[in-house]
Amino acid sequence: MTMTKQELDQFRQMLEERREDILRNLSRAQREGRGLEGDCPKDMGDRSVTSFSKELLFHQSTERRMLLRSIEAALERIRDGTFGECIGCGERISAKRLDAMPFTAYCRDCQERLENERKHLAERTSERKSA
Repeated sequence: MTMTKQELDQFRQMLEERREDILRNLSRAQREGRGLEGDCPKDMGDRSVTSFSKELLFHQSTERRMLLRSIEAALERIRDGTFGECIGCGERISAKRLDAMPFTAYCRDCQERLENERKHLAERTSERKSA
C-alpha cells in the first residue's frame, strides 16, 4: 500500500523538525566544546573531568551526525518516491516502525540481519586481534 500525500507530508514535517533540533544541538555542543578548550585547569582531577566532558561531547556529536545523515537520506527517499520501502529487500516498512523511527531505511527483518552481520564481523575482528 502506497502512502498518501498527507502521510508523506507528515513524515517530511517530522523529519525536518528533527533535523532542525539536531542542528541546534550540534551547534550548542560545538560552543560548549570551544568553552572547554578555553579552560586549562591546573589540577589533575579537573583536567580529567574536562577531558571526559570533551570526549562525551564528541561521542554525542558523532551520534547526532549519524542520525542527521539518516534523516537527510529519509527526506531524499520522500523526494524520490521510495520512502517507506526497505532498501534491503524492497518490501514496505511497517507503519508502526516508521512512526517510531521515520528515518529508518530497513524493515525489521533486514535491520536484524544487518545487525547480526555487524556483530559477527566485530567478533571475527576481535578474535583475529587476540590471536
